Amino acid sequence: MSGPILLAFGIWMLLTADFTWPNALVGLAGAIVVSLLPKHRFSAWQLISFILSALIRLPQAVWETCRIVLQPHRHERTTSHRFFQAGNPWAVFCQTLILCFTPRSLVISEQKRGQVEVHTLERRGPE
Repeated sequence: MSGPILLAFGIWMLLTADFTWPNALVGLAGAIVVSLLPKHRFSAWQLISFILSALIRLPQAVWETCRIVLQPHRHERTTSHRFFQAGNPWAVFCQTLILCFTPRSLVISEQKRGQVEVHTLERRGPE
């Protein structure tokens, strides 16, 4: 087995946390299919940059999680967000993941190339 197949299979098993034979077979089949998809190249610098931006946003994510638990947000807003480097699939993936990293925001759909619709929770005044 090659590295990408083992990596995809390992991630599947960790995310599902179901170590049964049927789940392992589904995960292995999915890992093989994913390894056959066209590959998008990215540099080590892009990966390091992504990891650093996720680590920087980790305290913000924890803080927003605590605020949601202690002070529920009852208002919702949908906005449009424009991506930098819209033609680069790795950059779009990283920016989408960073947007969804915090618990108050979620990417809903792509409006047009390079622009996505983002759903956010917000708190307006005292409730």
